[in-house]
Amino acid sequence: MTSVDLVELPTPVYHAELRDLLTATEPELWRWFAESKTLEARADDEAELALLKSAIRLDGGVHDVLVAHAILLRDAFAITEPVALYQELGASERNAHVFRLNGQVNVVFGGDLLELLEPSEQQMILAHELAHIALWRRDDGDFGVLDHMIHRLASDPGADDTVIETARRLRLHTEVWADAAALAAVDDIDTAVAAMVKVGSGLRHVDPAAYLRQAEDILALDSRATTAWTHPELHIRVACLSACRLASLSARQRHVADPVLATLINGPDDLDRLDLLGQRRLQILAARVLATATGSSPSDAVTDYLRRYPDLILAGAKPIADGELTELAPSVRWFGASLLVDLALVDDEVDDLADLRAMSAEADRQGVADEFDKILAKASEQTRSEVAALRADTAT
Repeated sequence: MTSVDLVELPTPVYHAELRDLLTATEPELWRWFAESKTLEARADDEAELALLKSAIRLDGGVHDVLVAHAILLRDAFAITEPVALYQELGASERNAHVFRLNGQVNVVFGGDLLELLEPSEQQMILAHELAHIALWRRDDGDFGVLDHMIHRLASDPGADDTVIETARRLRLHTEVWADAAALAAVDDIDTAVAAMVKVGSGLRHVDPAAYLRQAEDILALDSRATTAWTHPELHIRVACLSACRLASLSARQRHVADPVLATLINGPDDLDRLDLLGQRRLQILAARVLATATGSSPSDAVTDYLRRYPDLILAGAKPIADGELTELAPSVRWFGASLLVDLALVDDEVDDLADLRAMSAEADRQGVADEFDKILAKASEQTRSEVAALRADTAT
């Protein structure tokens, strides 16, 4: 096992950006969660008794090697509490999870996980679980606050879909970071992949190099982002792990994994599946579309229209480049085109072609002409051919 330097292991980009957004936009809510006693390790004797009754504590004898690994990893991750290991009784699901209780970090294994794995692979799984604790303590505990806050809000029966999606992505980014931290601890990509494949498949003997190739083959055919809720699919976890390994080889490449994570965990912004960070990005995009389309001297009608969106900061918005919206997700292209149609019909008229002429040209330039025509046809109760003729008139 190698020493894990948490200073050298980059903070998850998703966590940092989400923390920064929430502390800036919801400071009072953040402060409440930060001060909440529920963030502290639960002082619950009944819960500890329930744990002792439902699991076997692994504290010596045949488990000496695993216990020694736990001690080494605790020190490597700068965890101050004692770490206790348990095997859950009667559990058929092969998994592991970690939680703090009464001033102690508890790692509970389920199913036949320990029986399947070699000692070095057990160490990988154990390192993954303890990495959760290390991450939650980073930046004076900010990411523990973040995890608690987002999942608490998402668990509310009336939670907004955006918050639920944010919780999903936060879980996934946490898991791939824990994978990367565990890889840094064992310093062996084959061991890391073998452990993941064994846990996922139940096979006792695997070829990690073969599965690395298989993951590449899968992504060559389908590189869409994961839709999983708790852990990314195995091939995605392995691909992210491989990218993190490459990033660790050179300081100049330390962020090489970021595009991989953005592609395989986040995917493109889509109005049908939007998290809080994506929501903020679309607010910025809306401001850019509106600012670019209206120019420096909007009409009085347009100025009145823009007052409906006080949260959009148009001043200093970066102009939309030619064709920039073309490569975005269909729902986002539709969103951009809708903004342009709103501006085209700002006077609720299509007889005066001045605004329509300007917005039609913008739709062409920004790359959403087809969407613009469809929305304009519906909004103005005209056929597509009539809209096409109208747009042709704007070019004369």
